Amino acid sequence: MQITLPNSTQRQKAILFACLCLLSLSAKAQSDSAETENEEPQLAPIQLPANPNPTSPLAQDEDDLIQIAPFVISATTDSAKLASAEILQAKLLEVLVNPASFDYDFANLRMTTVAIASHPKANVRLFTFNIILKNGVFQQYGVIQRKSKAGISLFALNDTAQNLPKDYLETTVENPEWIGGLYYQLIPHKIKRKQYYVVMAFDGHNLNSNRSIIDVLSFENDIPVWGAPIFRDGIEDPSEEMRVVFEYHKSSRILMRYEAEQKTIVFDEVGPPFPAAQGNPYYYIPTGDYSGYKPSKKGIFTKEALEVTDFGQGIPNPTIFR
Repeated sequence: MQITLPNSTQRQKAILFACLCLLSLSAKAQSDSAETENEEPQLAPIQLPANPNPTSPLAQDEDDLIQIAPFVISATTDSAKLASAEILQAKLLEVLVNPASFDYDFANLRMTTVAIASHPKANVRLFTFNIILKNGVFQQYGVIQRKSKAGISLFALNDTAQNLPKDYLETTVENPEWIGGLYYQLIPHKIKRKQYYVVMAFDGHNLNSNRSIIDVLSFENDIPVWGAPIFRDGIEDPSEEMRVVFEYHKSSRILMRYEAEQKTIVFDEVGPPFPAAQGNPYYYIPTGDYSGYKPSKKGIFTKEALEVTDFGQGIPNPTIFR
């Protein structure tokens, strides 16, 4: 992928124009209620903060991303949020094509609406973010950045979760399809010399429920593939699932993360608070029990109950959403 990076003056003009467009789209919903959404908006001037100190090109790129990122949440109309998401994704693709960007931490960007999943021993990073539509649906976006001897490969991620087959837990999902979410952990995992990346994500999903997702990323002929048959529901379970998805009540949050010392993915069990809610995840809440997926010597993760109940739940964990 070849992308021409603008010089400093061109970059400032481009980012100013993008912000102007996003501001105008948001302001449009608050103007005259008789105006239709398709009418030409009036551009509202904004002033970029002065930066007298010279910065590195990547630091300037990060600043540009930080100026765009808040609009994916703060924009007041669906059209403005969709526009801001496309601009942010396009800017990520422009910035991340630079080989030097792979070793740049983007620490300040992590504190915005963009989640970054990475690992010191991985040659892959995931940059993800979402918008919340008026109907309560969370729509996800992102970019896979992969480093190899040939250079940097980028893959745009666009949420197709609403159109996946019903048996998606038992099937792989190949690019450009993607079960969207905010990805906050990535763990390299090899099976028979095949390189996988176990990834964890939070998905706000819709008005009724949230989802937490454990998925697997790999590459076939340099194309991203999601899912691998490496999860078992217990020792007696003869079948493997491609991924694990927990769905639960909108007001609930669950613990789900990889504990390196135990080499275990720990998580809250969820279930119905009363018998009539059985089978309806909109009512599911944490039960107070904890389980974990532990890998065998063959690399298969098997679920088992955990006696330990303290995983630092009371300690703020910024990696959950960053």
